[in-house]
Amino acid sequence: MMKKICKTVCLGLALSMLALPMLGCEKEPGLYAWYGGKMDVDTVMTATIDVGNGEKTYDIPFDTYRAVYVYLKNNVTDIIRDEEGNATALATDEEKNTAVKEVTEDILLEYYALLALCEKYGISITEADKQAYYNDYQKKLQDYVDNIEESDLEYKGTKEEYARELYEKSLAIAGMTPEYFEFSHYRSILQTRLRKALASDLSDYLSQSYYHYKQVLISYTKGDAAAEAKARTAIIEAQEKLLSGESVDTVIKNYADADSQSDIYFDAYGKIVASATNATLGNVTVDTVTALNIGEISDIVSGDNDDYTGYFAIFVREGFDEDYICGTSTVAKNIYEYAYVGSEYTTPHYSKYTTLIESYKQNTALTPVSDKVYDRIAINTLY
Repeated sequence: MMKKICKTVCLGLALSMLALPMLGCEKEPGLYAWYGGKMDVDTVMTATIDVGNGEKTYDIPFDTYRAVYVYLKNNVTDIIRDEEGNATALATDEEKNTAVKEVTEDILLEYYALLALCEKYGISITEADKQAYYNDYQKKLQDYVDNIEESDLEYKGTKEEYARELYEKSLAIAGMTPEYFEFSHYRSILQTRLRKALASDLSDYLSQSYYHYKQVLISYTKGDAAAEAKARTAIIEAQEKLLSGESVDTVIKNYADADSQSDIYFDAYGKIVASATNATLGNVTVDTVTALNIGEISDIVSGDNDDYTGYFAIFVREGFDEDYICGTSTVAKNIYEYAYVGSEYTTPHYSKYTTLIESYKQNTALTPVSDKVYDRIAINTLY
C-alpha cells in the first residue's frame, strides 16, 4: 500500500515538474493537454460535401481551425447580452468556448462550401495566388525593415525579426492575427471569383443602376477674391493636365483639396453608396456626371459647398471594375447586393450566390477526426 502511495506521489511530482516550465511563460501557438504539454495535431475535422453528385471530403488542418478560433477567441466579449443589446450576465469560459466553437465551425462550413463551388467552376486558389500573397507579405516586411532606424533601441534580434513583430502588432490593432489575415485573404478571393462567375450580366446591371466618378475639387473662401482667383487658376491648370492625358489620380493628388474623395459611387436616384450620413448628391453633380460617357471629362463646374465656401470642380466618369464590385469592401457589397441605395430586396445575381452557398452548406457535414482532440479545444487550452 505504501509503495502504491509512493508511486502516486512520485507521478504527481513528475507531472508537476513537466508543467512547471509552462507556468508564467507565453505559450507557443498550439493545443495544450491537461498536464501543460503541447499536443501534436495535424487535422482537427473533416468537411464532407454531398450535393447529389458524389461526396467530396476536405481535411481541415489544425492551423486553419486555429486561425479562425484564435481570432474569435481574442474578440469574444465577456458579457452576455439579450436581443435588445442589454447586458444580462458575465459569460463563463464554457459559454465563451461554446460560442467560439460554434461560430468557428460556421465560418469553416461556409469556407469549404465556397471552396467546393469554386473548384466546380474551375476558379479556385492557384499556386500563383499563393505566390502573390507571399510576395506581398515579404514586401510589407521589407517596408518595415527599411523604416527601422539604427538608433531604434526598442527591438532585439535582427531587423527582419523586429519587422515581423511590427507587422503582427499592426494586425493586432484590428484584432487580427497573421494566420487569420491570410485565411481571410484567400476567402475573399474565392468569394470574389464565385460572385463574378455567377453574374454574367453584371455589366448591364451596373450601367442601369449605378454611376462611378472621380472629381478634382478645389474649394475657396467666398468673398476672398485672391483665394477665388487662385482656385480658378488651379482648376484651369488641372483641366489642361487632364486633357493632355495625365491620369485623374495624379491630377487629384496635385491639385484637389487634401480631403477630397477620389472615388464616388451613386445610384440612379443620386444617393451616395455606403454613405454614413445617407447623403445625396446635388443636382448639378448628378446631371453633369450622368451626361458624360465613361472616360469622358466634364467642363469646369462651379458652385457652393456651403454658406462660406465655394468650389470649382471637374468630373471624370469612370467605369466599373467587376473584380472590385464582386469583392468584399462595403461599397462593393452594397452595389453587388442591392439595385439601389436603401433597397430591401437583393439583386438576382446576389440571390443566386447566396442560394448556392446555402445549398452547399446544408449538404456539408463537419466531423471531428478525434473526439479526444476536439473535446480538448477550449478558451484556455488553444493558443
